[in-house]
Amino acid sequence: MTKIDDEFDLLKRMRAEVPARQDLSGVEHRLAELRARRRPVNPRRHRLPRLRWGLALAAACVVGVGGWQLTRGGAEQGARPAVAHRPATTTAPATVLERAALAAASTMAAEPSPDQWFYRQQTQHMSGGDLPTYESWHKLDGTRTAIRTEGGKLKVTAAERGPTHPGKTMAELRRLPTDPDALLRHFRSLPRELTPLSICAPACPAGTEQDVKAFGAIGWYLSYGPLVPPDTAAGMYRALAKIPNVRIEQNATDGDGRTGIGVVLDLGEAGKGSYILDPEDYHYLGLTVVRGEDTSAMSVLSAGIVDEPGQLP
Repeated sequence: MTKIDDEFDLLKRMRAEVPARQDLSGVEHRLAELRARRRPVNPRRHRLPRLRWGLALAAACVVGVGGWQLTRGGAEQGARPAVAHRPATTTAPATVLERAALAAASTMAAEPSPDQWFYRQQTQHMSGGDLPTYESWHKLDGTRTAIRTEGGKLKVTAAERGPTHPGKTMAELRRLPTDPDALLRHFRSLPRELTPLSICAPACPAGTEQDVKAFGAIGWYLSYGPLVPPDTAAGMYRALAKIPNVRIEQNATDGDGRTGIGVVLDLGEAGKGSYILDPEDYHYLGLTVVRGEDTSAMSVLSAGIVDEPGQLP
């Protein structure tokens, strides 16, 4: 055997000892998709809240599940344009809401200080007519509130010491369990219904009352966007999938005409409530309720944490 043959044989043996390269194209594609969809955090020109990364981003890449990034605040002022809907691969509630859960878990958690303010811009579309778009600021220590209606001036007053002040809501959110079954048990046992719009009229069908209470509470808390811890939001989406009579409606619209994914609790003639989720990152857009010929809706156009009333995220 010649020297060239010896070298060729050695080269073949060396190549045989090198393991074949794993095909990571699927994982790389998912990671790139997640990074591309991650909602950017709005730059702050003042003190930044402390943030932490959720671990579900890496988990979503490992299992190959399509993900996103849920932005919890920082939408631009004013109504958002309708979002082009990208249909989910399935309408099964468990599958769609698991995507939403993975998206929620991969967000950054805000840890606002008591001297900061929670901002939210909302619309209300009632069966008797639309109400003006309004903005609210609530100091998280519970002492001050500011309101500005469409075309009006900013009014700052002492906060009402009611049960739904965002500072109190934030404390409640941090005490909630993250396990979906534990969340359902908690919400079903609440002494009162938490929802801005009641689904059933004149009453809920027998046996559905606790489910309606849980469905309403989940939407109530999700509407506080940036105040909801990522793991808690993920648990809420998974809990929604466990509620009987919940289904997914593609190309649903909120009260402001934005197209999204509807998470619908359908109770037949008694009423139907739908949470509209953004089709790109699954964050909460709003609630619509249909009872007979009447339709009511409430939408969250923007939400975030700021340092003073009148400031936008």
